[in-house]
Amino acid sequence: MKTSEFLEILNRIAPLDLQEEWDNSGMQIDLGRDEVTRVIVGLDINSEIIEEAITKKADLIVTHHPLLFDPIKTLGPDDVVGGFVIRLVRAGISVYSSHTCFDAAPYGNNEYLLKKLGVQQMFRLPIPGHHISEAMVARIGSYQQPVFFSEFCEKLSKVLGQPGGIKVSGAPEKLIQKVAVCTGSGGEFWEAAKIAGADVFVTSEVKHHQALAARECGLCLVDAGHYGTENLFVRNMARQLRKMCDESVEIIETSADQDPFDCIL
Repeated sequence: MKTSEFLEILNRIAPLDLQEEWDNSGMQIDLGRDEVTRVIVGLDINSEIIEEAITKKADLIVTHHPLLFDPIKTLGPDDVVGGFVIRLVRAGISVYSSHTCFDAAPYGNNEYLLKKLGVQQMFRLPIPGHHISEAMVARIGSYQQPVFFSEFCEKLSKVLGQPGGIKVSGAPEKLIQKVAVCTGSGGEFWEAAKIAGADVFVTSEVKHHQALAARECGLCLVDAGHYGTENLFVRNMARQLRKMCDESVEIIETSADQDPFDCIL
């Protein structure tokens, strides 16, 4: 498949004009290939995914988190990002990132998570006082029949593949009908979830004072970790790419993604 056609597909899945102003989605490394034949989908660029891409002779890596985010003044092998760039360029591997535009997309991380949880009637979560694009990221939906918070947390842990557990705040016996989600870092949106009538808000990197305030207001809260709430990007993006690309492109789900944190029990 022509590279230009593949990039058009990526933009249809997650239009770049949906990304936040501070974001850097799109081509990170463009080596000018005319054709794309093998693509690896991963959450982040790390040493393992680069080695995987080299071994499997991939032309392109599609990630969720941008490789190039902060301005780079120098490139060198001793710098983490610089070292990645040098290895990728030498190997002839381009990189494309689909970050907040994918979060905001109709079939992005948030809607995908709600569907996996069996939640229906999904809507964009209004975020009072925030930029319109931020109001497009988080989602809220409802169960036809409410479930206990304990049951909800058990299902969520399985959907996210978090056998080590998730951090929760709320009474196990509380009934959950309305569910709000913001994959990635979204603790600041807990109040918007409460105003919208959510019984539980699922996100990550919730600050201490945010969790305290949510608990006082009776909103159940789940902090499932940044990796925990976003690692589903890989299977979601890969599924959409396979559906829209022809057989000339092989889509590979990386086996190299990893949570940078370990849990010690």
